[in-house]
Amino acid sequence: MTDERERLRQLIEQKCLITSQGFTLSTGGKSGFYFDCKAVTLEGEGLALIASEVLLEIEALPKRPPAIGGMTMGADFISAAVALMAYQRGLSTVHASIVRKEPKKHGTMNKIENQLPIGTSIVVVDDVITTGSSTIKACEEFSAAGYEIVGIIAIVDREAGGKQRLEQSYSHVRALFQKSDFPALTQNSGSKGTQPKRTAA
Repeated sequence: MTDERERLRQLIEQKCLITSQGFTLSTGGKSGFYFDCKAVTLEGEGLALIASEVLLEIEALPKRPPAIGGMTMGADFISAAVALMAYQRGLSTVHASIVRKEPKKHGTMNKIENQLPIGTSIVVVDDVITTGSSTIKACEEFSAAGYEIVGIIAIVDREAGGKQRLEQSYSHVRALFQKSDFPALTQNSGSKGTQPKRTAA
């Protein structure tokens, strides 16, 4: 693990990982821990590190896509940060596309914001993979709009079977971190001092 990735892991463990009882996941299941990744995707150092690490994963893909995106809100900040950092580093242009949970009710009435031409290749991103359902929905929407899915990248894989489920239909599914990368989960530490949300990803 590089120094940058280890620093990001530490930030996630310190700021995002909440260990508690009684969390209800979006799947309806229960969990004693929750990765609140907005605590790093909405913070300067954390978001910069995420963008840098996601760019490294994109560069390792057999086919480097000109687009990145996913389901709102998990993908919003990641996608925008990667597009910005690619520009700042003088890399080939990266466009961000975002899938809405429901079509916009006015104006363009878009389901996908910044929809790109048919045939555009895209890497789909998410903050946390549990069952993979939200990522699959994003992939299905992109595919229906004519995008080519060339990879999937998440910040954290909860190791709940979602990554394996995605791999049944998509190639090059990656996660920057696995649940097992966080010792706080086995040491019963790492709780945040704020009141946690009760619906987790």
